[in-house]
Amino acid sequence: MLSEAEKEKAEQAESSPSPKRSRKWFPISLFFLILVLALVLHRCQSENPPPSTPVPDLNSGSGLRESQPLPAESAIVTPIPSPTASPLKIPPAKMPTVKPDSPLSPKPVTVAPVDSGPYLYADPWGGRHFDSVRVTLHCREGCVVLYSFEDSVHFKSYEEPFVFRRNTTIWISGIDSLNRQAAPIRVDYVIERNPGNCLGNSMPLEVNGKTVCMDAYEWPNREGEIPRTFVNQKEASDSCRQTGKRLCTQAEWHDACQGPDGAAYPYGSKYNENYCPAKESAAARSGRFPVCRSYYGVLDMTGNLWEWTSTPSKTDPDFYMVVGGNWDAGNEATCSLAKFSFYPRVRYPFVGFRCCQDVSGR
Repeated sequence: MLSEAEKEKAEQAESSPSPKRSRKWFPISLFFLILVLALVLHRCQSENPPPSTPVPDLNSGSGLRESQPLPAESAIVTPIPSPTASPLKIPPAKMPTVKPDSPLSPKPVTVAPVDSGPYLYADPWGGRHFDSVRVTLHCREGCVVLYSFEDSVHFKSYEEPFVFRRNTTIWISGIDSLNRQAAPIRVDYVIERNPGNCLGNSMPLEVNGKTVCMDAYEWPNREGEIPRTFVNQKEASDSCRQTGKRLCTQAEWHDACQGPDGAAYPYGSKYNENYCPAKESAAARSGRFPVCRSYYGVLDMTGNLWEWTSTPSKTDPDFYMVVGGNWDAGNEATCSLAKFSFYPRVRYPFVGFRCCQDVSGR
């Protein structure tokens, strides 16, 4: 009888495939594999060629023709020019049209009228300054500020303040968000040595051969404050006297406003509604309009408040002259504007004052 080990070995031999049987199926499998590969290659060779692409026709002079399919074995084709072939003519590419209101369309810079466009100014404004002056350029509409020291054409982009230590002329302009360029503005700076005759916020000027110190701002002569109103002529005179000064005369006021050229406005001969507080709904803080500066450095002389003077009216000595106009006087608020129709004992909400001082009396 067979042992258990011999029985197990016999069972494994019966269950395993015979080497002869495996070798019998190998040729059949290889045949079918070759057949499948042959069918695949035949299908690839029978595919339609790619569509032809248009190429320039060198023999027609212009235009395009359909090309023939390139042979499969060709990698690089070098054309041989014909002796009679005309030059290749390809029509220029047509640029896409852009509507005028499209954001892609270029916006030409236009010169704005003098009384419109961006409002630009220099702070401080031109005129006489002592020793040196630090000047900054501004645009109220937030535009690109331009400047030139040469003329009114060759502008540069403004970046930082200037310090002038000698007489200087500067032209300023700007381009706003509507691509409008402001008309060039000329500003002249005259730099003089400070004689030291006037202290605080007061400026010297020559009137009738004598030097007078005039407050730079309306009373209380402090930049950034609302000037005082509801004061009659006597109260204004007493306020000046308490500080060792006096009310300015009409002649002193006019000379300080007009400057050496006798200008109609503190800033020049032509009215500009942006320059002085003459189209406002109420009195502005002193110095808020830096362009409303006279040649001598006195501010807010036209507009803002009427100002009492110490000059009696020639028509009625019981009345005193008031000058300058108030915040809504518009272009009528000139350096020569004066009237005597205000009662000197009455306190008005639109009348203020400023003080003067004789240098010889100090």
